[in-house]
Amino acid sequence: MYMMLVLVVGLVLCLLFPYGTILAGAIIFALVADNYRQTRNMREDIRAIKHHLGLMNKGDAQEYTMDKQLTDVEHLDSDQLKIINRRIEAELEKESKKNS
Repeated sequence: MYMMLVLVVGLVLCLLFPYGTILAGAIIFALVADNYRQTRNMREDIRAIKHHLGLMNKGDAQEYTMDKQLTDVEHLDSDQLKIINRRIEAELEKESKKNS
């Protein structure tokens, strides 16, 4: 119903205004983008629920934890990132000394 209303409004805009087709295209693009965003958020919520309830198989659970760790790293402060980088550098130095 919602999409039919948007299509009718888009058709009226196309007929009434010279730039109506551009405006109608922009409205349809915005609706599709919003629908994609909502679907993506629902998918992530469902994955979190399945992980919490233990309904994921082993491969999906590992993928979920890796995705979760990546998103957690993206939201770290610069101080926390510096600490992590120092730990990684120290580990790499130990490894290089061990291999030499």
